[in-house]
Amino acid sequence: MKVTTALFALGAAVSVPAFAADSDVGRTYVTPSIGAIRVDSERLTDRENWIGGVAIGRHLSPAWSAELTLNGAALDGENPSLPDYTVYGGSLDLLRVFNRSGSFSPYIGAGAGVLEYDVIPGTAGPNAMVQASIGAFWTLWEGSGSSFALRPDFKARWDDSREPGSLLDYIGTLGFQFSFGGSPRVASTPPAPPPPPPEPAVAAPAPAPAAPPPPADSDGDGVTDNRDQCPGTPAGVAVDANGCPQRGSIALEGVTFEYNSAVLTSDSAAVLDEVAAGLKKYPRLRVELQGHTDSRGPDAYNLTLSQKRADAVREYLLRAGVQSAQISAKGYGEAQPIADNATEAGRAKNRRVVMYVLENPGDVDVKGAGDVK
Repeated sequence: MKVTTALFALGAAVSVPAFAADSDVGRTYVTPSIGAIRVDSERLTDRENWIGGVAIGRHLSPAWSAELTLNGAALDGENPSLPDYTVYGGSLDLLRVFNRSGSFSPYIGAGAGVLEYDVIPGTAGPNAMVQASIGAFWTLWEGSGSSFALRPDFKARWDDSREPGSLLDYIGTLGFQFSFGGSPRVASTPPAPPPPPPEPAVAAPAPAPAAPPPPADSDGDGVTDNRDQCPGTPAGVAVDANGCPQRGSIALEGVTFEYNSAVLTSDSAAVLDEVAAGLKKYPRLRVELQGHTDSRGPDAYNLTLSQKRADAVREYLLRAGVQSAQISAKGYGEAQPIADNATEAGRAKNRRVVMYVLENPGDVDVKGAGDVK
């Protein structure tokens, strides 16, 4: 098995988290490592070989670490006529760390430094280099102020050689990282709330006496019998504070229309004038003018005709000075008969406009509402 294949398999094996670890922020670490290097094809050496090194660094914050990295690898010439040499590297690297408080903390990094060549036989000078890395800290043990972690790391390293262009090498290592200094992070827990003060002893209150039953209201007019000076008031009649009917009433006697139309007959004027006078006298009374027809004719036509007749009554009352907020109009067609549509007398009763009380503040007794034909 080739060196890089073995290293990648080892890196995959250690990339499974074990348990949550405390943060290493503020600690110094030393990481000896061993791995493999795959060199650029322009180097006239064997393509793969072992590489060893050490990193000395410090965890600066939950997101950043900085380190000095030193490593070296011996490279043999491709054939006996080519020199062998050892390349030594030194760089300063900055690592961006993720999930620092977890046991498995991946990172990405970048650095720059120098490569020094020890050629056998021959001579060579130093080259500048830059590199990018990706890896992880896998914490296996956490103690008081120290920890131990495995560290798989993969680098791409660019050698600014004296030849045109640059050489690109790939390095994969597994490090054994020892961190020391500082103290382990302890998960903060909110302080326990102080116990509540003991409640003062309070004597149990004496049970409240049972409430007497409410006074009766035999006639249902809203005034109880002990205050009702007019018992037996008919249902629906507005009463005063003493339970007696209030004075003032509105009675509708009847309005008629011309045949098959919404034009009021002259006989209706007297009735509507009296209605208008009553509504103006009691401005808090609100009513709905409901138009109805008999069953002759199509349903849709009857509904329209009933609405027009209700609107005609409303318009008359508005012209007579009634406030618009007091009266509304709605047609119901033939849907609500009050008599038999099989007879002329019954149909005549069904052709009607009804004043239906919506709101009665209690200062008026409405009589005859619904009797208008």
